[in-house]
Amino acid sequence: MFEVIINPAGAGGRTVRTWNKTKELLDRYHISWHENFSTPEHGIKEIVSGLTAGDSEVDLLVIGGDGSMNETVNGIRDIRKVRLALIPCGTGNDLARALAIPSDPETVVRQLQDNQVKRRISVGKMTMHTCYDRDLQPMEGEYSRLFNISSGFGFDAAVCEEVQRSAVKPFLNKIHLGKLIYLYVAVHQIFSADRIKCRIVLDDCETLEFSDLLLSVGMNSAYEGGGFRFAPAADPSDDFIDFCFGDHITRMDFFRVVPKAYSGAHVNYPGFHLRRAKYAEITTDRPVWIHTDGEIEWQSDQIRLELLPDRLKLLV
Repeated sequence: MFEVIINPAGAGGRTVRTWNKTKELLDRYHISWHENFSTPEHGIKEIVSGLTAGDSEVDLLVIGGDGSMNETVNGIRDIRKVRLALIPCGTGNDLARALAIPSDPETVVRQLQDNQVKRRISVGKMTMHTCYDRDLQPMEGEYSRLFNISSGFGFDAAVCEEVQRSAVKPFLNKIHLGKLIYLYVAVHQIFSADRIKCRIVLDDCETLEFSDLLLSVGMNSAYEGGGFRFAPAADPSDDFIDFCFGDHITRMDFFRVVPKAYSGAHVNYPGFHLRRAKYAEITTDRPVWIHTDGEIEWQSDQIRLELLPDRLKLLV
């Protein structure tokens, strides 16, 4: 039986409409299900944590986008005991794009009939060794969060933070133009994002020093932010994080080059540096926002990015 996860407020209400269509298909193909709707008081992470608390293997079906998938993976108690399927219904759908998961519910449901694992993908882990709240007040202990797509700071994290608190996004989602908020905010951040000094150690064997960093992102998948390909070779089926660093790039050059990141052609321009590693230790000159799959909670100046030892089993 599938435990179906739905955020009824997701994608301007499209998640509910998609679920209504999907459950008819599940019944038609004789696939059993149980629905789980999130609420502001009891979110997806808490729902999944409860569903995966036992010793038995659990099949999850997520109706949603990258945010719902991020909450799901962060709620899983033991990744080895979960099999997961996704019907994309979000603003960016970057993970579905990278994995070529169809948006048509019937196509996905047909793939679930054989009840077989189709592939296994890596899951990233971001750990803040130091943690600060929005007012830069220090918090006790370390903080970790998993990611399916990417984790980073600088330009893309600033975009995610502004989008997250934007009052425009819910309206654009309702009229199916949610992706426009990312473009609008990206243009704003190109001119307002602060530069960062940082030290990055990759796999304990290569040290990078940046004094004018505008972008740093570690990607487990090829797309983020509604289609940007900052590390176009990133592949969630391998055992590496692909990093993209943008250093000493003028704002006007960045404004000109960023649109090329939709195709990955930005990597041909001076100032962009690509690396591949299993893990990275990062120290910045001040606390900065860190995102995981576009989700923002805290700031840090000491971060570790790595992959979990076990992979997530997908049924699509």
